Amino acid sequence: MLKRLFLTTIASVAIGMVASSISTAQDANSKADISHGRDLARANCATCHAVTIDGASPLHQAVPFWRMTIHRDVTTIERDLLNHALPQNNVMPVFNLTAKQARDIAAWIAWVQPRAHGKRILEANCAKCHAISAQGDSPHPDAPLFRELMQFYPVDAIEEAFSQGIETTHPDMPIFKMTELQVADVIVYLQSIQSEK
Repeated sequence: MLKRLFLTTIASVAIGMVASSISTAQDANSKADISHGRDLARANCATCHAVTIDGASPLHQAVPFWRMTIHRDVTTIERDLLNHALPQNNVMPVFNLTAKQARDIAAWIAWVQPRAHGKRILEANCAKCHAISAQGDSPHPDAPLFRELMQFYPVDAIEEAFSQGIETTHPDMPIFKMTELQVADVIVYLQSIQSEK
């Protein structure tokens, strides 16, 4: 019986280690795919499109990458790149992309969207204490759930707090300020996760 318990424990630890290494490898692959998509976008798309998290496109008619998913899904963009499906009267040149290249460009486009950018900012600065997603509890007992913020504070108050520096009643919260772009993207993300009571 003791041997069986020991083997079960060892197997559980091994499975956990394998799952962790798979997750780490997937994260590394995902980051590599996004980097590859960024490099492809810079080399092939930046002449006409703004390919970063902000800015106007050099070519007036070219939609900035950070706005592309407002009216369409990233998977549609990937498919359209592969199938050369472009809107009528479009002047975009046709590129012969591999499936991986189209997927990686779509991953980059998803990465530069305001909602994704806002989420990354909150993950880096707030997730240690706050629940920043649509589910889960805050790791810090006094930290409010971000999915409920707009029930208690109007959007303009949240924008002002983030841009001027948040101060709070619990002393272990750091004070930090965000740029106008960061605030705007955090608000987009926060609006996307709000729950209703």
